[in-house]
Amino acid sequence: MITGYRRAWAGVLLAAMASAVVQQAHGGGFYVPQKGAGGVGLASAGGAARASDASTVFFNPAGMALLGERRVEGGIDFLSPSVKIENRGSTATTPGTAGGAVPYSGGNGDAGSLTAVPHFYFVAPWSPDIWIGFAATSPFGLSLDYARDWFGRYDSIQSKLITLDFAPSLAWRASPVLSIGGGISLQYADAKLTNAVPNTLNPGGPTPATDGLAKLTGDGWASGFNVGVLYHPTERKHVGLHYRSGMRHNLEGEASIEDLGGPLAAANGTFKSKTEFRLPSVLSLALAQQLGSAWRVLGEYQRFGWSDFDEVRVRPEGLPDAVRPQHFRDSRSFALGVEYQTNERWTWRAGVRVENTPTVDQFRNTSIPDSDLRWFGVGASYRVSAQLGLDFGLLQARFKRADINLSTTFFEGTPVAGTVNVRGETDNVVNTFSVTGRYSF
Repeated sequence: MITGYRRAWAGVLLAAMASAVVQQAHGGGFYVPQKGAGGVGLASAGGAARASDASTVFFNPAGMALLGERRVEGGIDFLSPSVKIENRGSTATTPGTAGGAVPYSGGNGDAGSLTAVPHFYFVAPWSPDIWIGFAATSPFGLSLDYARDWFGRYDSIQSKLITLDFAPSLAWRASPVLSIGGGISLQYADAKLTNAVPNTLNPGGPTPATDGLAKLTGDGWASGFNVGVLYHPTERKHVGLHYRSGMRHNLEGEASIEDLGGPLAAANGTFKSKTEFRLPSVLSLALAQQLGSAWRVLGEYQRFGWSDFDEVRVRPEGLPDAVRPQHFRDSRSFALGVEYQTNERWTWRAGVRVENTPTVDQFRNTSIPDSDLRWFGVGASYRVSAQLGLDFGLLQARFKRADINLSTTFFEGTPVAGTVNVRGETDNVVNTFSVTGRYSF
């Protein structure tokens, strides 16, 4: 039987884990706009209006009606994040410090690892005016792995999120100047979070040697839809509008606490759990305009409905729900890109994208040390033959430096309660290299 103390302690620890595991899915910088090398080189400018390749199945399925022939496209986006967080005076206030706020041990944060994100698209005509398509993408993702003894360990050590989205779609050329498209999305999510648990009774303050470890894992499926229109009065001008619905995820898995010693060992244990959260809706308005025979200019505005995400709820079996309010806000991005075709073989592109973060300063944490950012992309396409083409793209995201000032109370409401204040400054960059192969038939 779980004791009263253990029930209280476990609930508090699960609440702390709930906050971080969902934020890893919801940072503006960790929505993954990379969906193929063509878009990467443009910093995702004009995705809802380009209708140049099969990736339009994801960005705006209405564009399938303009492709003219069956197409298969696939490739890999290689994401390399560099996440550095410098300690700015983190402290612990525990019974072991006699109630005083004292610095505790731990090095600076250095996380981020190379991640390969695949993408695949297929488009084919059903009839002259009806097109079908399929997209397999990863719209959200993160992989951060800090050292076990770093100063922010009581907020997070390992944060991982994988999403796989499968989207069959349909397009209809309603008139010579208007196409309509849409589809459904079946999305799988797999998340894992670990963080240290301080031994609040350790004399002088918590240390890595006396820490416990909390883990939260879960996976599950969710569904949504997307719909778009494409206005194409001429071959030289496209205007696209696309809406992707938000999704409610309910991940089933386990929450566990281990390695706590002494009187705190009563909190150790494993519980079946469910973690509920929402992913945001995305509204895109884009323009693609041909200038002369060689140049094309593309622009796009996107609105992310992060304000739908107001809380995270963990339901551990046999324990009260753990709820954390998030207070995310809607975010926006603007992108501008250009393409230049030098000859029948080569096309060059470049783009820039500015994006504001949905996070609020007082709730920023180390699982998602997100902030306002700028994307810079360059790329090229090489036409190997009439049917085969290759795309290459480079993209860098530069995040504005931001502060983290997050306090978490462990074992709240018990005689051994203690608070850790994680204070740091972020310095983050994400680099992407993308390669895509295209085949038409």
